[in-house]
Amino acid sequence: MTAPLRLIVTDTSPLLTLVLADSLDVLLRPGLPIRIPDAVYIEATRVRGAPGAEQIVEWINANLDAVQIVPTDIGIDQQRRLAEGRSIRGLGEQAALETLDRLLKSDPTAQALLLFEDSDVRKRRAVVEERVSLISTGDFLRELEAARLIQSVDFILDQAAARGRNVERQRRGAADGDAREGLREQIARRTGSSF
Repeated sequence: MTAPLRLIVTDTSPLLTLVLADSLDVLLRPGLPIRIPDAVYIEATRVRGAPGAEQIVEWINANLDAVQIVPTDIGIDQQRRLAEGRSIRGLGEQAALETLDRLLKSDPTAQALLLFEDSDVRKRRAVVEERVSLISTGDFLRELEAARLIQSVDFILDQAAARGRNVERQRRGAADGDAREGLREQIARRTGSSF
């Protein structure tokens, strides 16, 4: 990947893992614009007092120069479903796909990393075009560790696990070499070094 990347959070899972590890700032380390679909934001913050919800809101507000909430049609549908007491399961991922679609249509050179934890995203891989790479939270953290932008993947995952998060899938690599290479190139451009 040679065009600048954008980081798109596909679901609440990466946000929850990182907020419970007190590590949301690692998302900023590669210097990528971060896009969070509105449906993901609402899922992560709508329940007052839920673990990490308030910290996510505060973190976004403190980083408005790098983090943007993207409005989607799915987000509007989500609000309607919530008002009617219906399920909103899977809407975060759908909103991420809508966000991607708009990004790719508006910029023919755009490339993106989709940050995920849920295996459902892998099942939808066929609908995501080649300018988009999937990267798990664990692989994202491994690239940051290799670039010395964080001290330890294990420390972050251990912190999240200590606060009730199941991180076992993130401890294993998801092995999307293109995504990891793209992130590695972005980090090298930003830091002026290779690793």
